[in-house]
Amino acid sequence: MTEEEILAEEAAALETIATTIPTPSNGSAGEIRNSTTRLKNAKNGGSDVHDFANKKIGVNSTASCDGEGQKTVFEVEDGVTVKNLIIAGGKAGGNGIVCLGSCTLDHVYWEDICEDAATLSKDGATMTLNHVIALHATDKVFQHNAKGNSKTIIKNSYISDFGKLWRSCGDCTNNGGPRHLIVDNVKVESIKSALAGANQNYGDTVTITNLFVKGGYNASKDKPKICTEWIGVTDHNGESQKVNNGKSQWNTATCRVSQSNVQSW
Repeated sequence: MTEEEILAEEAAALETIATTIPTPSNGSAGEIRNSTTRLKNAKNGGSDVHDFANKKIGVNSTASCDGEGQKTVFEVEDGVTVKNLIIAGGKAGGNGIVCLGSCTLDHVYWEDICEDAATLSKDGATMTLNHVIALHATDKVFQHNAKGNSKTIIKNSYISDFGKLWRSCGDCTNNGGPRHLIVDNVKVESIKSALAGANQNYGDTVTITNLFVKGGYNASKDKPKICTEWIGVTDHNGESQKVNNGKSQWNTATCRVSQSNVQSW
């Protein structure tokens, strides 16, 4: 069996990736809340699964999406799964979802990302995104601040029109690592900067399999950039620096991806 036949067989076995956000069950305007909603886990009197039945929810955030200080729509406690939720677009999307520990976002959709879609904030935790759709991010889609072998896992998802899908924080206070990104069976298009950026000096890793890029990857032009490596800094002590002039890196200790795992759709 040729490599092309093997890839075709593997692709046929992958889960279907939806590219259309469902119609909100609570109307096109959705519900705009006045403050951040905390989704408690069962241990703290809540539930380990919060199913929103495709309701659209945002927050009354007056801060511009171009700066900082937006309200978070949902804070998610450790061990919680959030299902079937649409985050309102524009200012009402605020700072999206912040995971305070390990969390799973399953069939969660962002119409028009304001600051970030979702952020992992707890050292050592894992944020899993399964069957999500995230659209229109000026910069990052998923923010990864947590250290200590923390992970962001993105699978069976569609992300369109964004700067970076994921970036390990380049100059956080008390910065470090390692941080890990795992991408499998994901469709992307309209990448403005790079799919992923990881800090080589903090031991970060990016593992990518079954990535489908609209129009494919152009190796001669290195477009769109897939995995880029950086030298991170701490406490805003200078700026993080690109490795190899910011070119896509392949099969390195940091960028664990081969060009054969990047396919066209």
